[in-house]
Amino acid sequence: MARKSILKMIAVIALATPFAALAAAATVDLRPGKYALTITYEVQDQRQSESRSATRCIRAKDLDNPERIFNDRIAETPKEETCSVKDLKNSGGKISYDAECSNRTVHVEGNVSATGFAVVRTVKPKASEGVSLKFTVRGTRTGDCLAGER
Repeated sequence: MARKSILKMIAVIALATPFAALAAAATVDLRPGKYALTITYEVQDQRQSESRSATRCIRAKDLDNPERIFNDRIAETPKEETCSVKDLKNSGGKISYDAECSNRTVHVEGNVSATGFAVVRTVKPKASEGVSLKFTVRGTRTGDCLAGER
C-alpha cells in the first residue's frame, strides 16, 4: 500500500514539473519587432512637460523578462542591470509585476497586445533621500527589426 502511494506521488511530481517550468518561463504577449516608444514621466508626483521618443528593437529573447521591455531607457545600448521580477501577471491584455533592483523597487502595470503596450512604471528608491519617479511607457510596433539593430 505504501509503495502504491509513493509511485502515485512520483507520477504526480513527474507530471507537474513541466507545467511548473512553463509557469516560471512566462513570457510577455508581445510580437517581436521594432517599436516606437513614447515615455512621459512624473517626479515626486509632479507631471513633467516633456516626453521622450525613440525606437527600440524588441527581440524574442527579450519576451521572457518584462524589465527588458517596459523600461524607460532609450540609450542605444542601455546598461543591463539585473532586477528580479516577481508576481508577473499577464493575461487578458493586462500585465503587472514587481521588480526588485539593487537600488530601487519597481511596480509596473498596464495593457499589452500583440503589437503595442501602455504601462505605468512606478520607481521607488531604497535610499531615504531618493526621488520617486513614475513613467508612462507606450510602445507601438512599426515593423520588423533590421539585422544588427538594437
